[in-house]
Amino acid sequence: MTLMPRPRLWSIRGLQSCSPAVRHGVAVALFCAAFGIRWTADALFPPGFPFLTFFPAVIVATFVAGRGPGIVCAVLSGLAAWYFFVPPVFSFVVTPQVATAMLFYSGVVAVDIFLIDGLTRRQRQLEENEARLAEMAAHQALLFKELQHRVANNLASVASMLRLQRRQIERDPALALPLIDRADQRIEMMGRVHRQLYDPAAQSRPIREILSHAVDLAREMADADAVDVRVIADDVRLDVGRLLPLVLLLTELLANSFKHAFAPGERGRIDVRLEQAENDMLCLTVADNGKGLPASDTQPAIAGLPARGAGWARRSLPGWWRNWAARTACAAVPRTPAARAA
Repeated sequence: MTLMPRPRLWSIRGLQSCSPAVRHGVAVALFCAAFGIRWTADALFPPGFPFLTFFPAVIVATFVAGRGPGIVCAVLSGLAAWYFFVPPVFSFVVTPQVATAMLFYSGVVAVDIFLIDGLTRRQRQLEENEARLAEMAAHQALLFKELQHRVANNLASVASMLRLQRRQIERDPALALPLIDRADQRIEMMGRVHRQLYDPAAQSRPIREILSHAVDLAREMADADAVDVRVIADDVRLDVGRLLPLVLLLTELLANSFKHAFAPGERGRIDVRLEQAENDMLCLTVADNGKGLPASDTQPAIAGLPARGAGWARRSLPGWWRNWAARTACAAVPRTPAARAA
């Protein structure tokens, strides 16, 4: 919902946003001023102008206080003019001349109120649309800056990954083609995740649906249709800044399981859980029933990347990984900037 700025009380829009009692009080005050001027200057006006000072009062009341107070001012002004200034004075006698004068007055003030109320409503709509457009422009600028920041981070991640692959190729040139293929898969995966998360419709999707889509992408890339992946996620909301590294980390962990935990075509199961933890954190757990890693392996890998090469994930999701030999990987994920800074 768009929150409009609170108008100043002394502005026309600010006065029309006041309570009905205040607005009707303004209308009564304008009527009293018009009546006082008309009564004081009665000797200065020629006969036949009983409504002269009341027309401006009705117009001003409608303009500054709204349609309802304008109608109140018009009714009070009509009754006062009829009783005090329309012959015979000090009576509500109805003659053809009085009826004609009152019909003329009623028609004029009705047109005035209708036109002024329509103009002020149109002006308010224009102001609200202008404020919405300004807010949308600011939001678009913020999204553009955020997108630039995320693209720069992802390009840095790709550069780090390629440097790591280059060192591995230098140690064993026979690994060149498999490593290049794997790098190509990772870059393609990052592009798909980007398209998914930066889709405006993704902001309202449940996180379980987002994670399930990431699981489908990872399984398609690894050609691991025989592995059953079950996703369980609490009903939480994360901004794109946290969803992106979370989904990328999930796809890397799944790729690691597909590649190392199961033989090609082997049936297996992977459980993915995203649960609320203490200190406004979330715990992502990926566990499989495959063969696991040796307990002596002190340098675990995330989809072929050693732990020291996963700095991009550690910077984006400053959590922890553990219990690799037990075929389980966990990461603590901050939900808010405050939790992340802490």
